[in-house]
Amino acid sequence: MLLRLAWWTVRFRKVSFAGSYVAMVCAQALVTACAVLLESGSRAGAGDGGPDVVSFAVPFGFICLFVAAFAVAGTFSLSVRQRLREIALLRAIAATPGQIRRLVAYEALVVTVAAAPPGCGLGVLLALAMRAQLTSQGMLPGSFSLDFGPVSLLSAVGVCWATAEAAVWAGGRRAARVQAIEALGEAVVPRRRLGVVRAAVGLAVLGGGLWGLTAIADSRGSDQTNTATSMVMVLLVAVALLGPWIGRLAGAVCGLLCRVLFPTVGLLVRANLRTGHHRLAAAVTPLALTVAFAAVALFVPEMKWHELQRQDQGRLVADHLVRVPGKEVPSGIAENGPVADVARLPGTGTAVGVTGTFVDVIAGSGTRHPGAVTQAVSGGRLDRVLDLGAQDGGLPELGAHDVALSTGLAHQVGVQVGDGLQLEMEDDSVQQVRVVGLYTRSRGFGDVLVPERLAAPHLDREWPDDVMVYVRSLPGEDGMVAHGLAALRTEHPGWQVQDRAERRAEAREAQNRSMTATYLLLGVVTLFTSISVVNTLVMTTMERSREFALLRLVGATRRQVVRMMRLEHLVTVAAALAVGAAVAAAVLVAAAKALTGSADPYLPASTTFLILAGAGALALATGVTVTRIALRQRPEDALRGAE
Repeated sequence: MLLRLAWWTVRFRKVSFAGSYVAMVCAQALVTACAVLLESGSRAGAGDGGPDVVSFAVPFGFICLFVAAFAVAGTFSLSVRQRLREIALLRAIAATPGQIRRLVAYEALVVTVAAAPPGCGLGVLLALAMRAQLTSQGMLPGSFSLDFGPVSLLSAVGVCWATAEAAVWAGGRRAARVQAIEALGEAVVPRRRLGVVRAAVGLAVLGGGLWGLTAIADSRGSDQTNTATSMVMVLLVAVALLGPWIGRLAGAVCGLLCRVLFPTVGLLVRANLRTGHHRLAAAVTPLALTVAFAAVALFVPEMKWHELQRQDQGRLVADHLVRVPGKEVPSGIAENGPVADVARLPGTGTAVGVTGTFVDVIAGSGTRHPGAVTQAVSGGRLDRVLDLGAQDGGLPELGAHDVALSTGLAHQVGVQVGDGLQLEMEDDSVQQVRVVGLYTRSRGFGDVLVPERLAAPHLDREWPDDVMVYVRSLPGEDGMVAHGLAALRTEHPGWQVQDRAERRAEAREAQNRSMTATYLLLGVVTLFTSISVVNTLVMTTMERSREFALLRLVGATRRQVVRMMRLEHLVTVAAALAVGAAVAAAVLVAAAKALTGSADPYLPASTTFLILAGAGALALATGVTVTRIALRQRPEDALRGAE
């Protein structure tokens, strides 16, 4: 019976459920695309790029789930709030609270099922487009294909349905708990107070997010920037929970300002903002999400690459670099192979070989740092080819059991120069070493330096890393060294020789390739959040058709109503941009502090302006357009339709 009633409610109130339907279609498209990529990646082999697809689809899916939950929850909550008068009438004719809750849940089920065919279809098309993009950029081999079954589609629909049910639970519960007469009153004037439980949870989430960002900033570890990125979701959850407070504060401050600047229309704007702060909060949340997520998703990778390039430019002193495949290094000992060959070339001043490995660092206090990127050094003095920003007098030549650490890693494990350490090597053997130096320019290089003769017996010879030989020419002999390296490359076709300019060009190309996935994720999610912004603004504006009609019947002109709504939308945009910028700033400052030690993040002015101006223009254009559409009706017709 209730399921049939829910079906007829959705069918005959298409306008009320249109926003929820659009949000659900978009959510299912996003989640379906992630599920399809994940299943296809799990079925594909390593040669077909399966692991790469899985590593991309997992974080992408997590972000899409979060964004979809925000959009679906917002629109369904608005839908329930807009129908409080109808729910009140059901309560007045003896509907029980349990029946009201089940009715709202069935409505969410009906919308989910109706959105499944177009949502899943769009999701498969989106997965195909993403595969084509990743393949064209060389991030996936052309042999990778979408291989999925009905499990992906059903899982996506199930996840979106569960999200919708969670979204309508709170609204249905609140509407069902009040008495019939109270519900009728609430349908006219929404409750102004924020629930105690919701406020407590929101403050707890906000406090936890700020505490997490503080801990990340104090960690001084560049690997913590990914964790800082995920904290934007925590802060946005707090924004959603505390939205009514944000709406009330923005309405009070901006309403007073509008009243002063525009005495006539500003009076109406102030009154609307004071009584409709829930509506203002509902519109602020998706726009703040768009701004915060776009800024963090774009600027954190940009900060990483900017810091990497800055450190690499300051670190590289060598005139030439020679990359030797690990398979071509005899017995895994670099200094008896390519390093010696390069050092014998006429005009060569210094030749130092470096090969990568991983170690677990174990401090004397028992603190353990697993999987530290390590460079095994062989040959001459490293400081003659690389300026690592050494502290305390520079880096001495490493003895048999000497190591140097980055300042970030030393801070994390709590050691300093002169302290003893244990290193667990690739073959799980443990070596006792001593810290003889600290350095700052570790980004893109490694956090541990060890002598090659210490690391060589423990390297994985089945899958050896390449050896990088850094070459410094004698004064005035650079041309001779370049000629000798060209001859060596003729003898060893697998070797790769570069000068500093070529190395930096390669780094820029690698940055562009790595940012492809970021831009793809940002584009897809920003498109969805923009649809959510438009959807929410349409719902919150169209529900006021009755209010517009009453204003016009008492003498307000269409121009005055448009001016009133323009001011209200300006307040919405200002509040959303302020909240989104505050969330993004908190995350970016923490990420910059962890990455560089400075609280000044790298923010290109043009990109920052584009994000803020784009989001603001989208919201304003949507609000003004929808207002003009709503005013096309005659006031009498609008009142009859509202009733």
